[in-house]
Amino acid sequence: MVGSSGFALVNGRFSDEVSASNRGIAYGDGVFETVLVRGSQTLWLDEHLCRLQSGAKILNIPCDIAAIKHDCLRILAAFDEPLGVLKIILTRGTTARGYTPLKAESDRIVSVSSYKQHREMWDEGVVLAVCQTPLARQALLAGIKHLNRLEQVLAAEELHKRGYQEGLMMQAGCVIECSRSNVFAVVSGELITPSLSLCGINGIMRSKILSDTKSLGLPVRVKAFGISALVRAEEVFICNSVFGIWPVTKIECMHKEIGPMSRLFQQEYERYFYA
Repeated sequence: MVGSSGFALVNGRFSDEVSASNRGIAYGDGVFETVLVRGSQTLWLDEHLCRLQSGAKILNIPCDIAAIKHDCLRILAAFDEPLGVLKIILTRGTTARGYTPLKAESDRIVSVSSYKQHREMWDEGVVLAVCQTPLARQALLAGIKHLNRLEQVLAAEELHKRGYQEGLMMQAGCVIECSRSNVFAVVSGELITPSLSLCGINGIMRSKILSDTKSLGLPVRVKAFGISALVRAEEVFICNSVFGIWPVTKIECMHKEIGPMSRLFQQEYERYFYA
């Protein structure tokens, strides 16, 4: 399919059609990735494909990484916008009716569409809500980016109605993540980020930051914490691999300062998003 909004490949063919019996549609039975595209170059595609493959393994879905990567290269060759988002979807394919995942060939769907960055959020920060929509506890699916995103859909609808760009999502009183990003805070000089052992997505940008703390010599802890930790925090920032790093200037009525840790990580990664 070729259109003004972008391109799509379904199992290696230009198309925007999948079977009505596809398990990705019927049950959210699959995994996906979203990858920033700048000037036809992808940001951290290999890391995204590695996470896709890991998620597929947990769900026992066949995953042909070579075919997926080939589809990505083909579709990017046809995309001429300066900025875009590449979306990679892998489903269990089409089977007979019923939850039981009988043997089927997986379906891969790769699409790309234009994207507009929000530099003002990078520079000036973002205001967060505390979402009333909670996250469910499911350790078996924790960390992976599976296709069932109903919690995030409900949270996004809530945030839109309330006039917020992004919001914190909780599980049993613990901060887990935001609706489309991960969260970090600096408390008493120590960088902390929520544990994702029970729910949440292990973001690529989150992993990059955690890895870089070692080379930068920064203290960091992955731990469970509630809103009270964010009240005490000297600074808070959110991140994902599409928009980068946004400092938090306010959590509902609670003001926060843009601090040196947020700016340090922005300095480390600005070239990937705005060079």
